[in-house]
Amino acid sequence: MPRFELDLRPVADGDVWTAFDVHYLVDLPAVAAGETLLSIPEVVVSIPATPYRTEDLAVSDDAGPLVLTEAEPTSDSSGVYRHWVADRTTEGRVEVSFRASVRPHDELTPVGPLFDLRAEALGLFGAGLNFLVLPGDVSTPDGPVFDFTLRWRLSEGVQAVSSYGTGDRSWNGPLQSVAFCYYAAGTPHRTPEGSADFGIHSYNDTPFDLDEIGEYVARLHTEFTRFFEDEGSSYHVLIRKNLGQGTGGSAFPGSFAFAFSAVGETETDQLRSLLAHEMAHNWPTLNDHHSTISWYTEGTAEYYSHVLPHRSGILSTPALAAQLTDRFQQYDTNALRGLDNDAASAAYWADPRAQRIPYGRGLRYLIATDGRIRQATDGEKALDDVVLDILRAQRAGEQVGAAGWVERVAVFTGADAQRDFDAMAAGTPIPLPDVPFEGMRAVPATAAEYDLGFDVASFRSDGRRVQGLRPDSAAARAGVRDGDALVDLALPYHASRYSDRPLSLHVVRDGEPLDFDYLPAGDQVATVRWEALS
Repeated sequence: MPRFELDLRPVADGDVWTAFDVHYLVDLPAVAAGETLLSIPEVVVSIPATPYRTEDLAVSDDAGPLVLTEAEPTSDSSGVYRHWVADRTTEGRVEVSFRASVRPHDELTPVGPLFDLRAEALGLFGAGLNFLVLPGDVSTPDGPVFDFTLRWRLSEGVQAVSSYGTGDRSWNGPLQSVAFCYYAAGTPHRTPEGSADFGIHSYNDTPFDLDEIGEYVARLHTEFTRFFEDEGSSYHVLIRKNLGQGTGGSAFPGSFAFAFSAVGETETDQLRSLLAHEMAHNWPTLNDHHSTISWYTEGTAEYYSHVLPHRSGILSTPALAAQLTDRFQQYDTNALRGLDNDAASAAYWADPRAQRIPYGRGLRYLIATDGRIRQATDGEKALDDVVLDILRAQRAGEQVGAAGWVERVAVFTGADAQRDFDAMAAGTPIPLPDVPFEGMRAVPATAAEYDLGFDVASFRSDGRRVQGLRPDSAAARAGVRDGDALVDLALPYHASRYSDRPLSLHVVRDGEPLDFDYLPAGDQVATVRWEALS
């Protein structure tokens, strides 16, 4: 098996963390002159990667130094990729060194996925795909399996953790396993102390009780690993501060990064729900294109982040009912709920409303599928049996895509399996079977469709100004005008989920700051309310 030996050294200028010094040795087959030797994304789902110059990269092999030239970039639906080629065919092991500097950011930097390498008060962290220039073409997921070794070069008192655990680590995997991995170093607040396989690492002071959150996540981890038959696996949460409004999170296997807002409140219940959702991402998935499986990856994370805490006694039945009512209403009041899966995927990074589609759609479809399976088997089987069967097959080396999902459900529900799947993928509401779910029942209800009152694209337009204001909207009646400069850049991500909560919009008009409060409510639409059975 080819070896890949990665060394990382965190760099600080006094009390300010500035970079990772990166050095690696890798066994590669001969790479001809003019073929891609190294690559890195330029942009990944809207997040810019470290902007290296060719002269920043020192590369050599067994025959000596290699002279690099940057080739034409390539792109796909996920991002834009940079490539470097060498002046001659490589010989033997390739050695690469460079300094990965942190990305500057301020209160206007969009939240986005937490991939970029950032400095915090107590350290720095980022995702490998954002700052590691790697051998080969990183836009191609196929490739050899490497024997990876990660070594940290640390000053006294500095701690390091990656998605694979604390300190130096070894694992076998493809290049994507070193790219889709978090790397962090510094002197963070940590709970619990001394555990190599589990920990919460905060690289800033937090506005919430870190020990309380740590205890909650530790209990969740125990329940999740038991259910998904993965006891003994590690899990680490990395926390940073977003200087502007809005929170965010991103997950990789065995890890999750969370950003809290420096100017907004972090509600403990929402944080708990977010951490449970992201932890669930470690297990259920399908092997298929993102637009084909996002309903499953996000839907199962929503499903199990609610039902597993409930089954273990962490979450009461009334609390679960309230959470599911909230999730269903968020989806049912989303004006884009009728988009099919392909259209929702295409709009994912352009419209925050599209980002919420796979969460609510997947959750509703999975609850409906669970009911159909239990109806068809007189309660002998459930959704859990299908999800775990897929997970076991994948661990045995089988590739299971959307077709494999439908085949497994059809074992219990027959032709209904394909019919329901097709309806879900087309954006057609799936009726919920009239059977209890987790000690609850769904009751028909109505709610107001969310209506911002102007184009959500205003938050991404030049100058970030209100455009497409509808004269009959609540926003217009409150006093908002086309051309108003928007101050709350995170608003569409975090406020656009609730049509029954007042929205505070902060703008600047002719140099004067103005505040407008209104209820972003449109027409009434059908939804459900979950109630605990008496």
